Amino acid sequence: MVMDNITATGKVTVSYWTQRRKVRAAVKEFFNDTENHDVPENVEAYQPEQDNTECDNVVPVVNADVITEEIRILDFDVLFPLDSSVFDEANDFDYDIDDVEQHTESQQNDAEDSLASKLVDWVTEFNVPHNAVTALLHVLQPFHSSLPRDSRSLLHTPRSFNIKQVSDGGEYVHFGIQCGIEELYSGGYLQNIDSLALQFNIDGIPLYKSSNTSLWPILCSVKNSCNTKPFFIGVFCGHSKPSNIAAYLADFVSEMNMLLKYGVELAETRFEVTLHSFVCDTPARAMIKNVKGPTGYSGCDKCETQGKWNGKLVFLETDARRRTDVRFDEMVDEEHHSGPSALKHLHVGMVSQFPLDYMHLVCLGVMRRLMLCWLKGPLATRLCARKTVQLSQKLMSIVAHVPREFNRKPRSVAEILRWKATEFRQFLLYTGPVVLLGILPEMLYNHFLLLSVAISLLANPQLCSVYCDYANGILRTFVHNALALYGQEMLVYNVHALVHLADDVQRFGPLDEFSAFPFENSLGHLKKLIRKPSCILQQIVSRLSEQGKHRIHSPANVLSVVGKKQHSMGPVPCGIVNVTQYTDLHTRKAYLSVSSGDNCVAMEDGRPCLIRNILYTESVFLLVVEYFNVAEDFFDCPLPSSSLNIFRVSALAGSYQTLLAEQISYKFVCLPSGQIDSFVVFPLVHITSNNP
Repeated sequence: MVMDNITATGKVTVSYWTQRRKVRAAVKEFFNDTENHDVPENVEAYQPEQDNTECDNVVPVVNADVITEEIRILDFDVLFPLDSSVFDEANDFDYDIDDVEQHTESQQNDAEDSLASKLVDWVTEFNVPHNAVTALLHVLQPFHSSLPRDSRSLLHTPRSFNIKQVSDGGEYVHFGIQCGIEELYSGGYLQNIDSLALQFNIDGIPLYKSSNTSLWPILCSVKNSCNTKPFFIGVFCGHSKPSNIAAYLADFVSEMNMLLKYGVELAETRFEVTLHSFVCDTPARAMIKNVKGPTGYSGCDKCETQGKWNGKLVFLETDARRRTDVRFDEMVDEEHHSGPSALKHLHVGMVSQFPLDYMHLVCLGVMRRLMLCWLKGPLATRLCARKTVQLSQKLMSIVAHVPREFNRKPRSVAEILRWKATEFRQFLLYTGPVVLLGILPEMLYNHFLLLSVAISLLANPQLCSVYCDYANGILRTFVHNALALYGQEMLVYNVHALVHLADDVQRFGPLDEFSAFPFENSLGHLKKLIRKPSCILQQIVSRLSEQGKHRIHSPANVLSVVGKKQHSMGPVPCGIVNVTQYTDLHTRKAYLSVSSGDNCVAMEDGRPCLIRNILYTESVFLLVVEYFNVAEDFFDCPLPSSSLNIFRVSALAGSYQTLLAEQISYKFVCLPSGQIDSFVVFPLVHITSNNP
């Protein structure tokens, strides 16, 4: 809507289009009066001269005495001054009023479409309930007539659902693998590749504490895409896990066989499809493969060891015969199999392509068990109350130094039973070696370092291939020493399986390449889509359909470096002019800042330094950094910490250097060591998702 302006003198300056609209309204009113009443004597109709000249636009001449007061104040010279900037050589008085109306109507329609699109984005991003959206539309609709009055029309919610009964009252809906691939292709995420490596995840999630209702989704991730965010293939809902696994996986197996055989063709581009791996926790792996679980005597799915009962099932042997895909398909170890697998027609390596997931195995398994032994275990390994309080205090004191790549900050060990997998990973790889120093007895601390160093090596993309065999030896030493330090009851399946973890890293790469962390995030989002306990699958189908139709795809070629929070208080080197200063810098590698927690990085030389300012000049970002003069090993067993790029640093140089932001090698987690002006820096090794 065009608004009138009021000048400093109080005079109303009427816009051009407002004036034209008022003139047209007055003329229309005049003609209406002319049709309904006799023409006044002082109104003379316009009579063109008889020169046979055709005139398409005949304008009546109206006597000013009979024009209303509203028309009289709109003088023609005021409305259309000769020097008005409204007109130019290309747009003069012959401007067709119909074209103006069509142009204005087109702009209004575009505005309405833009409003509807923004409403859809807002609803899908914040998962707004439909009744709230409908109420909002009822408020907006009188002012924007093109908007629908119901949320289902706005979001194009599906009215029919392809849901089928599977077994024991369970229901299943299949979205399809190709649908997810097409969505990635339309978003521009499958550029410069000719094959698709698909990784799958199957897991169960309970919905409510008051009932047994659970979901068993099937998720997929394209590992060689620039967007590895998982998408849903199908979802099972029932009061227990699927009892008929073959029926549950039938649609998935059928479609996957077709894709493996023929590939997928998108916009005249054919992509070859390969099966990368299945990432599942131990119970889900046992269910899919139809083998004994971790509580079975032949429950290890990587070797043919036999468990032993010692109050709980433990696995003492570490050098048993390895299982192979061929021996698995032949069912040589009859004690291990419960029957043929539902995936037998998929021609997947039932041993080699089912890697161990370190989120469940190490973080929620071994690390959690160790901490429970220290806090609630036998007296021989339990910390006293004073040490427990000191441990919590040390954790809370480093909260401000934890980078924003971590979704959760450290919290007290009194809440250990509520810790999430990311918190155990953070403790194992970064905070634990610092806060446990001086708290744990030396033997237990050195034993913990074995696990921390081994997992750090296997999770580091630059070091995992070089140190894979060495990390395997460290993990074997950890398992053997666990028997001496904690007793046989410590050697449950999770601890035993550590001896097989390096084999999967050798095949697939660093641990985060076959981790369940991204899939668990998607499962958490899935639960948020459910708003009532009835028609659960219908709700999931509706919400996912709405998000799929209206999701905005971030282009694959977005800027890799973005400066944020402009300021003018930082140090600027001499000779640099026309510079813009920022406090934060968002790159594809990490989130950098001049604030504590996000300001410690390693440049190309590998030396730790602190960011003091972020500059933008001549289309490049520069970092003003201050190096540490002292960088020494934090520990020397089982290997010097500098081999892992872990240092104890101190003595800042006191002078600044300016380097290109592109010269950053990696980001450090910089934690206070307990000594004045001394820190321990750990390279940020776990993969953080920057996917849209």
